[in-house]
Amino acid sequence: MLIAVGLEAFIIGYPFGIGVSTFPVWKRGSIASEPYVFAKGHPYFFVDTASREGMSGSPVILRTWGGYETPEGGRITTSGSATRLIGIYSGRIGGKDELQAQLGVVWHAGLVDVILKEGRPGAQAN
Repeated sequence: MLIAVGLEAFIIGYPFGIGVSTFPVWKRGSIASEPYVFAKGHPYFFVDTASREGMSGSPVILRTWGGYETPEGGRITTSGSATRLIGIYSGRIGGKDELQAQLGVVWHAGLVDVILKEGRPGAQAN
């Protein structure tokens, strides 16, 4: 599934700790920067969305219905939905208050594989 600027993406998490029963909230946004032109040399891109506290660490996905474009320029037709994990949300920049513009930072999903393969432990919280 092609990842491209302007496509709709979903951040699935618990803004302000809110969910429905045990299910997360799906926040909608759009890919706001070229996903493979790395900002400051880091493998992340921006999404335009009004995210909130509690969303960091959330999966970011593309979900389409009826079909999607491939990175090779083809088209896949589906009878239902298609979903692709594209990254992990790590916070937002801009917007000192909820009415100002914000950009969310999304680290590429491929980094999860790199971290797991290299076996780097995370810092333990106290």
